[in-house]
Amino acid sequence: MKKRIKLPLLLLFQLFFCGCSSYKEIPYFQNAKEVDLSGSAYLYDMIIRPQDQLNIFVFSDNQELAAVFNKRERVGIQPGQKIGDANNQGGFYRYLVSTEGNVVFPMVGEIHLAGMTIEQAAAAVKEKLQPFFKDDKTFIVNVVMCNYYVSVLGEVKKPGSFDVERNKITVLEALAKAGDMTIYGKRDNVKLLRELSNGEYEIHELDLRDANLLNSPYYYLQQRDILYVEPNEVMIQNAEVGETTRLWVRGASIVISLGSLLYRVLN
Repeated sequence: MKKRIKLPLLLLFQLFFCGCSSYKEIPYFQNAKEVDLSGSAYLYDMIIRPQDQLNIFVFSDNQELAAVFNKRERVGIQPGQKIGDANNQGGFYRYLVSTEGNVVFPMVGEIHLAGMTIEQAAAAVKEKLQPFFKDDKTFIVNVVMCNYYVSVLGEVKKPGSFDVERNKITVLEALAKAGDMTIYGKRDNVKLLRELSNGEYEIHELDLRDANLLNSPYYYLQQRDILYVEPNEVMIQNAEVGETTRLWVRGASIVISLGSLLYRVLN
């Protein structure tokens, strides 16, 4: 009787100690008390890049003049509807930043905006429009990013692409949008895939267990960044065991079916 009890107890102890060791791989920022985070107190500014899409709004007391620059998308005309009414119902025009970093703006032509912050881009457009608003020194130009999104894939609860509303997002905020990592997510080697302005890609490895990530230039994500969370060893082993089990079940099913068939034939 005693021998029968020892084996289950031994297995329970092994599972307990394995669980304790794996727990050390789970918490974020384990060395937070040891890291100097004063370097993280900088303001992140999103930079406009080629293939970005922008809304550019002009506000002025001269509403008719401002309307010339506030282009709208054309929409389909419904029966009995005037063309002007249809244009007014369309969304505001999205300016695509070309490969060379320019947008084509009404009455002005090309304006180079790539490499600028949103505030710098607004100032550049306003400078180009200044001759048209000589009598209105208080007119305003506002630039808004339209296609700022990030994608989170792998061992997270809700993988997908997520829009960014305030022109900045951190790695932790992106993971939060994806429901956080599952227990099987590898915390010490999260892959960040980033597209460069020349169209090339670079991959960075992030360790979320290390609080130094807060001092990293990759803590803030840029538009169209992709985070990939790898499965840890436990998940891989479970998948292998599951596949082996399925193969055994399938093989046993085939053997039973053949045995049943032979039994019917021979009897």
